[in-house]
Amino acid sequence: MELKIEDLLAFPMQIAEQVRKGVEEADSFKQECADMNKKVEKVAHLLRQAARFSSTNPAGLYERPTSRIMLEVTKSLERALVLVRKCKRSGILKRVITITNTTDFKKVNLLLESSIGDITWLLNISASGEDRSEYAGLPPIASTDPVLGLVWEQVSIVHVGTPEEKAEAAAYLDTLAKDNERNVKIIIEEGGVPPLLRLLKEGTVSGQEAAARALGRLARDREHVKAMRAEGVCAVFTHILGNHAAAMKVQSQVAWAISQLASHDEEAQKELASMGAIRLLVALLAHDLIEDTSLKVTNKNTSIHSLVKTMGEQKTVGQVSTKDLSQTGNDLDTNLEPAAIGVKPGSVFTKLRSPTSGQNGYPSGQISSLHLASRSHRDKEDPEIKLRLKADAAHALWKLAANNVKNSKLITDTRALLCFAKLIETGHGQVKYNSIMAIMEIAAAAEKDKELRRSAFKTNSAAVKAVVECVLRVLEGEADEPYIQAPCAKALGSLAHIFPAPARSQIAALTIALGSDDPEVAAEGAIALCKFADDKNYLHMEHSKTILALGATDHLVQMVNFGDPYGQIHALQLLCYLSLNAADSDALAKAATLPALLTFSRSQLLTKHEDIRPLLMDAIAKLELYQLGSSHCKPSDVL
Repeated sequence: MELKIEDLLAFPMQIAEQVRKGVEEADSFKQECADMNKKVEKVAHLLRQAARFSSTNPAGLYERPTSRIMLEVTKSLERALVLVRKCKRSGILKRVITITNTTDFKKVNLLLESSIGDITWLLNISASGEDRSEYAGLPPIASTDPVLGLVWEQVSIVHVGTPEEKAEAAAYLDTLAKDNERNVKIIIEEGGVPPLLRLLKEGTVSGQEAAARALGRLARDREHVKAMRAEGVCAVFTHILGNHAAAMKVQSQVAWAISQLASHDEEAQKELASMGAIRLLVALLAHDLIEDTSLKVTNKNTSIHSLVKTMGEQKTVGQVSTKDLSQTGNDLDTNLEPAAIGVKPGSVFTKLRSPTSGQNGYPSGQISSLHLASRSHRDKEDPEIKLRLKADAAHALWKLAANNVKNSKLITDTRALLCFAKLIETGHGQVKYNSIMAIMEIAAAAEKDKELRRSAFKTNSAAVKAVVECVLRVLEGEADEPYIQAPCAKALGSLAHIFPAPARSQIAALTIALGSDDPEVAAEGAIALCKFADDKNYLHMEHSKTILALGATDHLVQMVNFGDPYGQIHALQLLCYLSLNAADSDALAKAATLPALLTFSRSQLLTKHEDIRPLLMDAIAKLELYQLGSSHCKPSDVL
């Protein structure tokens, strides 16, 4: 159990009093004892000053440095007490055994001076406004570790500084945490998270933005995120997302910070989802898209608004029924009550509101006017900030969906798929990339979970059609951006089981990917087509014929013969599937598939992938049976 600040101060004050009495009883080195006592009195005076400050100032003393400093002060005073007790005559034998000299006093005086400096520094950084020196410097206790002193000072400023100082201190902590694992650990261990969360809830826009950025920077691994979750970071983040009065640039930083939490801790994914963060992120993503009618899905007159209406009533979020997100664009500005997003009454989230307030802490009679004012303000926001918010919201949804079937289900239960399709079609840069990556992760989850695939990826769904058509467009026409083509190929492969035969448009796009100059895109195209041709796919025979008809074999043989190792293996696997499914195909014979497989069967690369050898041998046997007598493949070709 941690001691209170008053208890931390009381013990060294008691020792200082004992030192004073010991000095009065000293029989030797009286002058040295008197000089040392002056420093002890100075320490005692500062301790009393700290006690008064702690009891009268609402913010109190910063606990982490206080406990460390008081431990060192206590050690220094104990050394002084031992020394003055040696100066009291108590028998000739003890005087002979315990020899004291002036060097001992010099050492203790140095320790006391360090204690004076530490307490003075502690009082300075704990003060606010004009009472605090502009430059506090480093305390003696942190002389061997300057970063510790810097962290203490900046965290204290975030705690008690002016609004401008708090914003600057939060930005300084963000800089310290950037690309430095040790600094991140120090900031978290020294209690930097709570004041940053308080600043995020109550600070100015610049302070909130800096705090959110710093908190996102601290989420570097699972242990750090776990410590942050214990401080209630998920509840505060969700509150900011749902607060229609919050600045869009602040919500953007919070969305980015959420992506950092979700990237490193699956428990954070669950907690954020349970608090309704997914629905709120989708609402932010949909801002300004709901009334846009430029997205073409089935015909040129189809809009997102009309498409969403066809999706029917949405499923529940957080096990509690919510309003369908498609019914109005104002969902962006609707701040959910805790029950509406699955948060239990009395949780940390509910404490963020005043019990006598309406939404966002305002009296209920003011909500309507505030809502309209906020809506108008957001519509006039800088387009670059809107774009950044969409990019960060898509990034957060991507990370929340990664390897998480339940979260992917929650995302598909909203209008997110339509929003992603719109942003892929009209967006660019990070907005487009993050939207594609989110689609890729959701599709990967659907591949693993039949229930999700059946409920969310029905081929007659307008949302699914919109997404698939946008993905196909990227694969077919974005050759100069291979970094977004590869995840598009992955997404199509994950959805291979939903497409009815012949699936020409999907297979055609993936065949184009096979011919890409980028090895990763070509490899991902082969992997995706494998999922069409694998016998686990009910329509693998029909899909294999389509793959052959669209000319994929030439690309595949080229990859097997001359591609990079990663692409070679997957191209080989696809050729094997095609050979087993359609061994009598002229396309396989014309592309000299059998010689390519035989050559690869003798390569060193196959020894590293022994799991493929049985498949390869079966394919070779099947081709030899059907093609050795054909005009395209004679026995001499394979000898």
